[in-house]
Amino acid sequence: MRWLYVYFPRLQLDCSISDQGRTNPSVLVHRGQVVQANQAARACGIDCGTGLAQAALLCSHITIADYQLRQEQQLLKQLAQQLYQLSATLYLCPPQGLLFQTQDMSRLYNNQEHYWQSLQKPLQARHLSYYYAAAHTPLAAQTLALAHANQFCRSLAEVEGLLNQLPITAAGLSQTLTAQLQRLGLHLLGQVRELSRPALGKKLGADLVQHLQQLDQDQQPKVPVYQPKEYFSQQLPLLYEVEQSPALRFPLSRLLQDMEVFLHNRQLQVARLKLGLISRQQETIWLHIGSGGGEYLAKVWLELVMLRIEQITLKAPIISLHLKGCQQTARTALTQSLFEPSQGQQLTPGQLLGRLQNRLGVHGIQQLGLRHDYRPEHSAYSSQIPISISHRRNNRKHQPIDSLRPSILLPLPQMLAAKPGSGWQFLQGPERIQSGWWDNRAICRDYFIVRNGQGQLCWLFRNHQEEWFLHGYFA
Repeated sequence: MRWLYVYFPRLQLDCSISDQGRTNPSVLVHRGQVVQANQAARACGIDCGTGLAQAALLCSHITIADYQLRQEQQLLKQLAQQLYQLSATLYLCPPQGLLFQTQDMSRLYNNQEHYWQSLQKPLQARHLSYYYAAAHTPLAAQTLALAHANQFCRSLAEVEGLLNQLPITAAGLSQTLTAQLQRLGLHLLGQVRELSRPALGKKLGADLVQHLQQLDQDQQPKVPVYQPKEYFSQQLPLLYEVEQSPALRFPLSRLLQDMEVFLHNRQLQVARLKLGLISRQQETIWLHIGSGGGEYLAKVWLELVMLRIEQITLKAPIISLHLKGCQQTARTALTQSLFEPSQGQQLTPGQLLGRLQNRLGVHGIQQLGLRHDYRPEHSAYSSQIPISISHRRNNRKHQPIDSLRPSILLPLPQMLAAKPGSGWQFLQGPERIQSGWWDNRAICRDYFIVRNGQGQLCWLFRNHQEEWFLHGYFA
């Protein structure tokens, strides 16, 4: 069969509760009625359509949250992002459905059963509830999946048999058409399909005839094919309000795992995260978390994020999280050599730097750097800048000059009593340095590398008054 439809009846609820919370009765409510209920809630007699008051009577310790259509549509896009790696052509059917074109994947998978097994693995890993059906047309697959068929049909006859057995209430028709057909004594979809369509059109309208034609005719969906995002950005609504920052660890772990899959499939990494904590009043606290050298692993990012979150106090309960990956780059190799020894559990320089920066703050970790100034006393390692792995790697590119400079630079040049004479060996020079006219501290010096009588390599200069000074030593 060419089309596969997967229906997620409890998408928002399944994505909001933790593994430990699945044993607790939880529901989503819209306009005073339950629209999604987990297995524990259904065991208590609570199902879709149950009133809020009745649900509270059936279970006193039930967890109740508001159903939000926009958030569920966002969750569907995030799920499509993950499944896109397994299926080339898919369509969004918001708020709870995905349509797959299976024919495009026939060359990659040996058969459709293997293809369906590959799709199910991420769904089962996320503990999602779903119903599915495969058919020869998109509408037939959707209709059977919404009717909980759970059939990967292999022939047209099998699809026709399932469609004909469907109650007219599960045929995907409007309530008006459904009521009219029932008044005519038609209670199965197969009974309607056997009738003359021109006669049905005259009696019940063109919408019914068009719906029956779409069940039989293979037509491309009118919605565009899903295209994945280039950058990771994902929002996760919470089933309950969080007032203590440690309780954010589980939902953050889920978000970071999704980011890891996103980056791993593209061989990318990010150097910084932008985390939004959305409160009950829809106010967002944005946190910026850096890793030092770039990272993609969820477990590494989770420790960095928790270090940052522990430093803040939540002024209002958090109801949603928004995570963005920033400074996206190609992932670098873990080792430079095939035979390089394993580091075990040792932290990489980037991971260590990330932990220190998130614990002490970005400006709490600094390094000495060169200024772009030809005057030796002004270009020394005296300027403090925030440290980063990228800066350390590119530090050579920002050196103002390539000439030899001493390892030990004296705080102030020491004037020599006389010009170096016997016992001094001139090795290199002169090097003219004339600069500083813009800040009234101009210099004009000729520098030499000289070996003195004790064998020390000295850095001497001569000014325009023919005075000699010792400015540093080479190690």
